[in-house]
Amino acid sequence: MDHGVGSTGESLRPVWPHADALITRDCRSLRFAGKYADVVALSTGDPTALRPTVDAATRRRVATMPEPRLDTALVLGGNGFLGAHLIGRLSCDPGITEVVAMIRPTETESARRRLQATIDRYEVAVDMGKVRIVEGNPTARFFGLDREGYTALADSIGLIYNCASSTDYLSSYVDLRDDWFLSLLRVLEFSITRTRKHITYVGSIGAHLYQRAEDFRRPDSWWYSGYAQMKWVNAVLLGWLADDDTFSVTLCEAPYILGSTQRGLDPGRAYSFWRIIEVAIAVGAIWDGPGMNYVPVDVICEVMVDNAQADVPMARMLPSNPTDYSHRLYAELLGLDLVTWDEFYRRVADLAGEKFAATMLGDNIDVLMRKVHKPEAIFPADHDTSWCDHRRLFELYFSTVTLKDLLSGRRAPAMTGA
Repeated sequence: MDHGVGSTGESLRPVWPHADALITRDCRSLRFAGKYADVVALSTGDPTALRPTVDAATRRRVATMPEPRLDTALVLGGNGFLGAHLIGRLSCDPGITEVVAMIRPTETESARRRLQATIDRYEVAVDMGKVRIVEGNPTARFFGLDREGYTALADSIGLIYNCASSTDYLSSYVDLRDDWFLSLLRVLEFSITRTRKHITYVGSIGAHLYQRAEDFRRPDSWWYSGYAQMKWVNAVLLGWLADDDTFSVTLCEAPYILGSTQRGLDPGRAYSFWRIIEVAIAVGAIWDGPGMNYVPVDVICEVMVDNAQADVPMARMLPSNPTDYSHRLYAELLGLDLVTWDEFYRRVADLAGEKFAATMLGDNIDVLMRKVHKPEAIFPADHDTSWCDHRRLFELYFSTVTLKDLLSGRRAPAMTGA
């Protein structure tokens, strides 16, 4: 297993000695070299700083547990785009008897109503007869449940799908740490509480922005964000645990997760991809570069469910388009000019100003995309990739997404090439 996702390939520090530090009292099974081992690993770009030691008593206790049951599943982040589709996929699986969706209620909406609104928005098929909603918080101790409720939940679950996260690109890693790193430690502890459970954690290929020593010293930005740093840290931790028999984990690194192969509906403007498409429509051009890596939401759900139910689940997957394509396809479907990166940047700067271009496009998105959107796609061996028809899928996506002209506020014209 590659312990350092986007690692530097060089050791910036000596291998860290095993120590006996708890990062959080909510995960007593894992010991680290220091209380802030994650911060040290990120600050130095050294994955070995985050190498955990499994408590010996925990190792003996878990060794007596049977393999995870495969008929019950807990979805954390069930009210999100991916989480709702995953609930639908699991609920329609004949081998699954119960799907537990953990959702936070708001002051104005119940957890059930929030889930139903997401299901309706994306037209997800769900067998609600199999779905049990738990009002909980994946970032809180014991998920915000009382001890009895937490123990009962731990007794009943076999598969955990951790889709909960924050796509906040403006907050620092320190701001995100308590919620999204410490919460992963709590989920790991939950996975060996009462029974052994298999965790599928949804990571991000954005973690691959961190490849060289200087990447870890960059100031935070839209691309080199606290969110990407959090995904790097969590991927490193899971990489170490994949080599240990105590925990059963799968890191599922995700590219852009777009709409399903049949509906084509996704969060739209919440994605930076769609913002870039809006800019391209506004200037009538897109640069001649590689198409982004993506996976339809129903495909990633299928892969995650099939893998977790396998006799030997893969420790790392990267479900992504298995064949390459380029922005020429976008240009054809949207009626845009295909230009060089410099020309594309100049058109945006001329129309919207240098400040807007620098903020939206960074130094060079083309370089970043070539770094992050790697050609590899990692699927289970028997996965059928016939879904990957780029033209058909982007015709569907461009015809269903609601865009607007970023520079005028008007709704963007519909796709012209389909």
